[in-house]
Amino acid sequence: MSTNIPHKNITDTLATLPDDQRYRAADRWRVHQLREALIQKPSFWKRLRLFLTLVGPGILVMIADNDAGGVITYAQTGATYGIGFFIPFLLLMVPVAYVVQEMTVRLGAVTGRGHAEMIWGRYGAFWGVFSLFDLVVANILTLVTEFIGVTVGMKVFGVPPIWSAMGGFAVVAGVLLFLRYHTWERAALWIAVGNLVFVPLAIAAHPHWGQVAAALGNWHIPAGIAVGGFLYVILANLGTTIAP
Repeated sequence: MSTNIPHKNITDTLATLPDDQRYRAADRWRVHQLREALIQKPSFWKRLRLFLTLVGPGILVMIADNDAGGVITYAQTGATYGIGFFIPFLLLMVPVAYVVQEMTVRLGAVTGRGHAEMIWGRYGAFWGVFSLFDLVVANILTLVTEFIGVTVGMKVFGVPPIWSAMGGFAVVAGVLLFLRYHTWERAALWIAVGNLVFVPLAIAAHPHWGQVAAALGNWHIPAGIAVGGFLYVILANLGTTIAP
């Protein structure tokens, strides 16, 4: 059933809400408008627009796996243990990422509460504080890997590490100080398009496709490896898969 609410009334109502609630309500209202437009006059482009609007937050979460730490971890795994282990193992990580993220989405959708808030309410203040402390430490370490990636990447263009690190810090500080999450979220979606560069880069590397196909049908753990180092790499891959 269509609900024709004057746009001015919605705008006035949103203006009375706190920032975080206003952005959430505005997003939900936007989805409602897209659904109403699709019902009134269905078309492929309207369906596509609604689909992209709904999957946008999921895209932001998924591309977090392609951060500097993730790429370095995957590259190290492939270089150390070969594609015979890495490619099938990477494919096994796909359902792991899906299950963890889908479970998190369901918890948030059903309870209307964040991860830390649910831990605090279910297990008490101690574990709530512990989860927040753990999150802070994990984010700091993640930022360290991001800056490592920035310095390594900019070194290709001859930029000294100190300048690339300072530039990265300036960008992060500028986003936190001057951009609202609502704005940065949409900018990040456009930045996410840059992930498509991995496709031509993979082709430009001229992989031996026969070996790639053989790796899928002959998954094996390399013989004579150090168990400690191998487990460390496995945990690193699991961590970078479910970290978002």
